[in-house]
Amino acid sequence: MPPKQETNQRKMFIGQAASPGYVIAKTKLIVRQKVVVSQYKISREGTASQIDFFRKGIMQVKREISNLRDITLQAVSKKDSEIFDSHLMILQDPLLIDGVISLIRDERWNAGYAFHLKMQSLIENFENSEGILKERAQDLKDIYNRTLLCLNSSESDFALQEEIEEGGAVLTGFSIGPNMLMNFDKGKVLGLAIDSGSVTSHVSILARSMQIPAVMGLGNLSESIKSNDLLILDGTNGIVIVNPDENDINKYKKQIEVFQNQKLELFTMRDLEPITMDGKYIRLNANIERYEEASEITSFGASGVGLYRSEFLYFGRNALPTRKEQADAYSKVVNQLDPLPVTIRTLDAGGDKMLSLVNAEVESNPFMGWRSIRLCLDRKDIFRTQMKALIEAGSRGNLKIMFPMISSIGELEKAKEIYEECCAELRAEGLSITKVELGAMIEIPSAVIIIEEIAKRVDFLSIGTNDLIQFTLAVDRSNGKIASLYEPHHPAVLRSIKLVVEAAHKEGIPVSVCGEMAADPLSTLLLVGLGVDELSMSSWCIMECKKIIRSVNYDEARAISTEVLGFSDAGSINSFLKKKYSQKIKNLGISSFIIAQDFTTSDRALIKIDDEIQRIGS
Repeated sequence: MPPKQETNQRKMFIGQAASPGYVIAKTKLIVRQKVVVSQYKISREGTASQIDFFRKGIMQVKREISNLRDITLQAVSKKDSEIFDSHLMILQDPLLIDGVISLIRDERWNAGYAFHLKMQSLIENFENSEGILKERAQDLKDIYNRTLLCLNSSESDFALQEEIEEGGAVLTGFSIGPNMLMNFDKGKVLGLAIDSGSVTSHVSILARSMQIPAVMGLGNLSESIKSNDLLILDGTNGIVIVNPDENDINKYKKQIEVFQNQKLELFTMRDLEPITMDGKYIRLNANIERYEEASEITSFGASGVGLYRSEFLYFGRNALPTRKEQADAYSKVVNQLDPLPVTIRTLDAGGDKMLSLVNAEVESNPFMGWRSIRLCLDRKDIFRTQMKALIEAGSRGNLKIMFPMISSIGELEKAKEIYEECCAELRAEGLSITKVELGAMIEIPSAVIIIEEIAKRVDFLSIGTNDLIQFTLAVDRSNGKIASLYEPHHPAVLRSIKLVVEAAHKEGIPVSVCGEMAADPLSTLLLVGLGVDELSMSSWCIMECKKIIRSVNYDEARAISTEVLGFSDAGSINSFLKKKYSQKIKNLGISSFIIAQDFTTSDRALIKIDDEIQRIGS
């Protein structure tokens, strides 16, 4: 490991923009206490006392986490306090508890080492997964560290952390979990700059809810910084500048003022309609993962739910959710938002969302494996249970059901047949059935090629651009080595979107886009011009998107998008779009579009080492 730099050299780091905002502040470097694992054999007579010691240790950790949950509930929100509920569920998991007790009783290991063996196996399984499961490995590490310190009869490393000085600081370190974050005074945490993690990690979710700017995945920042160093944290663009010069500070002081004004101004957009200057209405919906989020989306100006990811109802459980549990969860969203539309995607397990209760086998290529509608059509017991729950929840008439990863007419027809069969069975039970709209998610090139046939058989279409881009370009979006090839504005992607729009409108049905592309300013304008009827995104992006839509002329956007379709490469398209729209977006003060030309050429010469964008020299 290289020694830390002791000079005040200006350095810039590029990571993942996890929570928007800007901070100029001193740092507090978090160096976690090293956890020492004691390893020794115990006598047969000593197993009972070690098991008792283990159970008491687990109870102590559960009390600590319950206290953090209560603090989060009071200081942040109920939704965010539920992060700690998932931690408690892990500590209550019979597979974990019984597994540790078995190692103590049968192998006669001491409690701390038995817990270490069991947890390390779980952590390795999560770290070897992709996507959200990989991110949740940090939660397991938090639990591992806290519990081991307790079992080693030590004070918690979290309790040993120094207080943040008056005036606050940006927390920096290799990893900072929700447990650690919530132990600090919320008012003193000005930002987060973390070497590991991503925008989907729990600490990122907490940061966004607490409105703390955050940048994740910074690589080796913590090795090149010390406490009380001055830094600029740009959570909007994923930039951290250590020991900034006077020019940096002046520029960001102005940006902070602009950002604060933007936040106030954006809330004036909440109750305005997303209509272009010449009268074209674009519905803006929210993406949600849990039913608790439904209460928040209208406060951000959403017109409904464009994507409810139902698979998250299945995670963190010892058994599959029952029909009643699902119907209750879906009904809460549908009823609370009535008459606004709610689109619920059927179970989309597999890929980067492995479901341990179902996805037992490890696949070499899970993104193209047994997942989504393929899994559901094979496991009809799971699919029928969910379908009946959805039909029950649709009694108010504002529910839409969407089938993911449709690749053929056969798959679509089988899914619709199961829906009709479930309706008939529920009628036989005496339930009154309200017709719900059925739609297909277009994520695979084969679906684009047969889109006219698909459009004839559904009530709406939704383009999942995250997977459509990945499959069209043969680019794994989680692979850092080829991340630059993941290009939303590739001509093949844009022409595919246009084909889907034309097929939908030919049949008189709406088409939406629900991938990350929907919330990008340039892409928003491009999608509007391509004729997309609805955009679905994270709630906090809606007001910004609404402001963009209200600033453009639909006919002009159509003309620009039509011209874009004639370009042969993504670079030319991006240059053309920036030429057409960058000044307009900059004039609007859109915070997520701070143009790269604000930095020097040397600043933008990123050095890619071992899959990560790392240090940039001054």
